[in-house]
Amino acid sequence: MNTAKDTLNVVLDCYATHLSGTRAVKRGLIAIDKLRALGALRINEVAAAVPGYIAARGVAPGTLNRELGVLQAALRYAFKQGIIGFLPSIQKLPSPPPRAQFLNEEQVAILLSETKRYPELDAFVRIALMTGQRREAILTLRWDQVDFKANLIDFNDRTAPLYHRMKGRGVVPMSSSLRAFLSGLAKVSNGCPWVIQKDGEPARIDTSWKKVMKATRMKITPHVLRHTVATQLAQKNVPMTQIARILGHSNTQITERVYAKFSPSFCKDAVEHLAV
Repeated sequence: MNTAKDTLNVVLDCYATHLSGTRAVKRGLIAIDKLRALGALRINEVAAAVPGYIAARGVAPGTLNRELGVLQAALRYAFKQGIIGFLPSIQKLPSPPPRAQFLNEEQVAILLSETKRYPELDAFVRIALMTGQRREAILTLRWDQVDFKANLIDFNDRTAPLYHRMKGRGVVPMSSSLRAFLSGLAKVSNGCPWVIQKDGEPARIDTSWKKVMKATRMKITPHVLRHTVATQLAQKNVPMTQIARILGHSNTQITERVYAKFSPSFCKDAVEHLAV
């Protein structure tokens, strides 16, 4: 019979405590809650039980891989801490092809017609559509990251805890439209450090986003705005290197894998050789 100290639950408990001091705590704890289905197993039984876990979960491969990634990370952490003396090999599912759901111009217009009812959400959506940055990067943007003299926004917050572990963010030149929009926000900031704020704190958009999704009958996440920007740029033949820089990608590999197919020049020269 397994004792508590022999089981995966001990590893998950330790890793949950570790996550409490990181930026990945919310998603990590959700995954840990699901992985408790394996919690009573001994460490040397975990790998063999993973296929059954995958079959029983019945969720998308991307979701399963996130959970299995947390399981891998928890086991590695416990091994490094000396909590377990054996590190199982956990196999993930093959990575699904990258998705690039995006909005067309008509859908963008519909979205903006509804967001104007919610000032903080409207500011978020407009900045997202003019910069292509991730949700957190926009909602935590401070005025000291906006350089009106250089006409640049540096979305990298080097003062943030665990900055070195954050996903890449862009340094984005301001278009005339974005500059005008931010200048308007700056005039009513009342000394608040946050670009998008509510009562002096970074704004939250979850409730208003759900209301807008219901009103527009769209089923998208805020991250789709980032895909929309990248796709629109690719469709206008903007070089992949520039798109990667704006998105904050460390190189063009992921940019090309997801967005190159939307460029009118994608493989154009190659197929010219295929005439019969």
